[in-house]
Amino acid sequence: MRVGVVATSYPRRPGDAAGGFVAGHVAYLRAAGADVEVVAAGHGLPAPARLFDAGGAPDALEAARAAGGGTHLAALAAAAGFSARMLATVAWRARRWDACAAHWLAPSAVAAALAPRRLPLVAVAHGGDVHLLARAGLLAPALALLVARDARLVFVSAELRARALAALPAWLAARAATRAVVQSMGVDERRAARIVAARAARGPRVAAAPATLAILARLVPVKAVDTALAALPLVRTPARLVVAGDGPARPALAAQARALGARVVMTGWLDADRRDELLARADVVLVPSAPLPDGRSEGTPLAALEALAAGVPVVASATGGLPALAGHGATLVPPRDPAALAAAIDAALARPPPPPATALGWPTVGAALDAHWRRDRARDREGSYAPAPRAAQPTLRQWSSRPAASGDPDRHSEQLPDRRGW
Repeated sequence: MRVGVVATSYPRRPGDAAGGFVAGHVAYLRAAGADVEVVAAGHGLPAPARLFDAGGAPDALEAARAAGGGTHLAALAAAAGFSARMLATVAWRARRWDACAAHWLAPSAVAAALAPRRLPLVAVAHGGDVHLLARAGLLAPALALLVARDARLVFVSAELRARALAALPAWLAARAATRAVVQSMGVDERRAARIVAARAARGPRVAAAPATLAILARLVPVKAVDTALAALPLVRTPARLVVAGDGPARPALAAQARALGARVVMTGWLDADRRDELLARADVVLVPSAPLPDGRSEGTPLAALEALAAGVPVVASATGGLPALAGHGATLVPPRDPAALAAAIDAALARPPPPPATALGWPTVGAALDAHWRRDRARDREGSYAPAPRAAQPTLRQWSSRPAASGDPDRHSEQLPDRRGW
């Protein structure tokens, strides 16, 4: 099977954490025997720096809208240009695909749905895409297009699914509901196992040493990192907070953190290996997200899933897709409540860490996506979207999304000729 994966965010260099869950999906499909071609920013498509750096495209567009004037127009032009290039690229490359997986409804899933060749399509909504489409009045048309294309819809949280369906007329919502499931993305089980081993080698925290609290997130309003900074002075257990990430909210957060002195460390972006090192030494991972006045809320952050899979205690706000993590051992607190967050941190530090969550890896998540993607495909002339799983790893002849300069033995897809018969 030849599967196209379309996304806005995908790792552009070794260790890049951006779009890591998309890379995980690609790795899962390749391990199942599929030939995978990636179309994403920096992979066959130029990536406008102001659109994809720092907080990501949804937050960049929101910030530009707030700034107004030429800034807003420039951001809209960059987004429109990128979307047009994605549409043209997907239309061209889809000729040789047997199926397509699109991460983010816009522009990825819309581009796949508009491709001349009709393919089995799974469209994954992550949160910011639904919010932007709703703000622009385009959520209902986008979902109508995907339903007309018989796409399988995946939402990373139940709240996100409910919000999307509520934007549709009753008759269309009923049709979309039959095609829509809730499924968070998966984690790399091998990386999780290495973190578990590193934590075991480190041993239990020494009582006299300050605990390490960690936040791994984009520094944007929906992540509500300011709530964690406000909670830190209320934590009775000696602790320091490591904030790993970057984004437009960093200057304001840094100003707030200065009053806490050495108890707060802001590292900026960390590559994948350094993220793993932080998870290996973290005593608690915090996810203090909060809904915004404009209706945007958190999805199901990969950092929280990675922490739970590695056996790191997680304290998260009960918002968006985070309540579902309680079933995997996370502690939930009300959003925007520093006192409740501090109390939950002290409680988490006082008890033994939970065992690693075992149902969050890509083999489990990928199988769930496969089952949804294949549903009712038996009557389709083109067959199901993905190959039957097999143990053998794919060979180096398949398409790769990594640049040749990365040192990866696979070559970039654009450097390979079309295969005979494609």
